[in-house]
Amino acid sequence: MRKRLCSAALALVMAVTLTLSLAIPAGAADYAGGSGTRNDPYLIGTAEQLARFRDQVNDGNTGLCAKLVADIDLGGQSWEPIGLTKTGYTGTFDGCGHLVSNLCIDSISSEMRITQSNGNRYDIRVSGFFGVVGSGGTVRAVGISGRVTGDLSSSGSGFYLGSLVGTTFGTVEECFSTCDFTGLTIENNNYVGIGGLIGNAQPGGLIRNCYSTGTVSADVTCTKSTHNVYLGGLIGLGDCRVENCYAACPVNVTIHKGAQRLGGVTGNAGGVDYFNCYFDNQLCSATYSAGCHFSSLTPFDPTYCGGKTTQVLRSDKMPGVLGNAFQKDTQWVNKGYPILAVMTYGQEDENWSEWFEDEAMGDNINQETFNRLIPAELQNKDLTNDISRLEFCAVAVQLYEQMGGKQLDAGALTTPFTDTSADVVAKAYALGITNGVSATQFAPYTDINREQLATMLTRVYKSLNLPGWTLATDDQYRLDYSGTTPFADDGDISAFAKPSVYFMVKNEVIKGTSPTTFSPRNVTPAQEAIGYANASREQALIMAVRMFEKL
Repeated sequence: MRKRLCSAALALVMAVTLTLSLAIPAGAADYAGGSGTRNDPYLIGTAEQLARFRDQVNDGNTGLCAKLVADIDLGGQSWEPIGLTKTGYTGTFDGCGHLVSNLCIDSISSEMRITQSNGNRYDIRVSGFFGVVGSGGTVRAVGISGRVTGDLSSSGSGFYLGSLVGTTFGTVEECFSTCDFTGLTIENNNYVGIGGLIGNAQPGGLIRNCYSTGTVSADVTCTKSTHNVYLGGLIGLGDCRVENCYAACPVNVTIHKGAQRLGGVTGNAGGVDYFNCYFDNQLCSATYSAGCHFSSLTPFDPTYCGGKTTQVLRSDKMPGVLGNAFQKDTQWVNKGYPILAVMTYGQEDENWSEWFEDEAMGDNINQETFNRLIPAELQNKDLTNDISRLEFCAVAVQLYEQMGGKQLDAGALTTPFTDTSADVVAKAYALGITNGVSATQFAPYTDINREQLATMLTRVYKSLNLPGWTLATDDQYRLDYSGTTPFADDGDISAFAKPSVYFMVKNEVIKGTSPTTFSPRNVTPAQEAIGYANASREQALIMAVRMFEKL
């Protein structure tokens, strides 16, 4: 039986995925935490809280920010999109690896005039979990499942439909959809864009590390044969940067009058800046005798993105091809296709070790402190799992801000990394807590080991307590760890990490794995295979609490 902590912190961490009416009940708590700013986002753990957030955004508070702290079941009820305003949604919505399930899209918005930061205006109708993501808006690390169905006919302006986003001018990264577009009929007297994930991606937008594995099918009638119907497995109509993405979904459409533009990844060839994108060409060839192509344009051009067989897309090598945001689907949660490392896929329950419960509920841990130091990224997660670089950034930044009593402004920070836009990474990088694995790569989902954990915690201490310290000037500062006894495996501790390891040991923040060993890093292939020296989420949390109280 899994242990359950009764503290307020773990009460918040406990699963709150509910299938309830989306009407907001009178007197309900607004959110699980937060104030809606980028540096203190709302914490959302129920369908009611998500609906409340949607309503606030659509009432004009377009820059509100939020993080999910649990999987959310929308119960199959009709969903009104987030971001139905003239600027669209301009905040940061971080799913933190959670799934929004039983989404039902069966209606389309009234005509909207979208005004972007460049002054351009667009008259459009949209539908999706998000309606419009505006310039500067970000949606990341969220999965969508459910259905898109019904008569979504409209007239007048263009119509963009995606399960996650109707149209985007902003950033969408590390997101996926398994939604099925079925029983979908559309009549429109203008252009139509339908995508498995995104209906339309506008110039300036960025789609990165995403996929779609649902079924996309529709019956579309246009009033004129010159009106285009753009339909793609990932994006309907795109005019943006798309990188490290794939689509593995049949694309079926019956077009009446309108000119069809069909593709495995996207329905248009021109205007899209592709990099490392793929589609399952066996699913597409089952739909079109000529394979995936852009009808009424030129045959499909593999320089835009490449077709792969089902076997290749499901192979052990494909996650490496797509990049470090992906991993092998060993549990068959995605039909064997690559999955996103950030996502839980509903497979994780809150769980922790007996030692963690003993210490977390013991006399040495102040419960108020413990509650304050759990970041959203670890809520409702299996704490016995190894902690990733991104997750530890969240722990370290939370610790820094709580110890220092001040928050960094994520909106003012930039990084050189092209594989994540997570605010916690930007903050940790700015503080000197961490750097990348290369000039442009952060590798957010690579596990960290115990000596790295000690080093990063020590950098939090240095940043707060040593005036003038930076990562670049680190060798000019010395730590006092006199009186500590070297571990038997001291020779395995990297030279850069030794001062941090023994400083943290001296101050009782970190302990050895035995009275004589520290287990700093994986030295042998056998150790690497079992993650011998990997740090766990619960170890990181307890060490953060110890550091807050002792340093």
